[in-house]
Amino acid sequence: MRNSRKLFFFLIITILFSFSSNSDWITINAKKYTFQIPTSMSEMEELNTEADAQYGYVENVDDEVLELYLIILLETHKEIKKYKLAEEFTPLSYWELAAESLVEGIDESKILTEELETEYVNGMGCVRGEIWGKFGEVEVIYHLGVYKGEYAFYQVLTWTIADQHPRFKDEMEHMINSVREK
Repeated sequence: MRNSRKLFFFLIITILFSFSSNSDWITINAKKYTFQIPTSMSEMEELNTEADAQYGYVENVDDEVLELYLIILLETHKEIKKYKLAEEFTPLSYWELAAESLVEGIDESKILTEELETEYVNGMGCVRGEIWGKFGEVEVIYHLGVYKGEYAFYQVLTWTIADQHPRFKDEMEHMINSVREK
């Protein structure tokens, strides 16, 4: 009897926790893929004109402006074939190219991830890494994930102000890990 009460209590807590954690995220259904964002984020249009998806969260809390952003860019394999490249892209080589393009417009930058490696996330090859950047006096932390799906390469980029990174790191990782090709 005592064990059944413990089991019942454990099941109730587990169910309540699962409802509360799922309600903090919404799934976005794009044409060829899905991903999740925190419910606090909203769609934006001015982050990157080439982005397939762009979302942000900006809020003034106790005289501090909290900021968290996400963009997703995709490039189909059909588009890439038109370039007639000598070598085929891998998730790692595409990540390196995306990171190089990202840091071109930054005053100072450093790749924080020591060893980049291809993993399989949601059935796709994926390389993830963190980049520190500085624009004038503003320091930013980026999380960049590159997926190689059957249809396209997906660049998933999230960023926040460097001193807010500890606050948003889990959300940034969750967004990158949530991408699924349809």
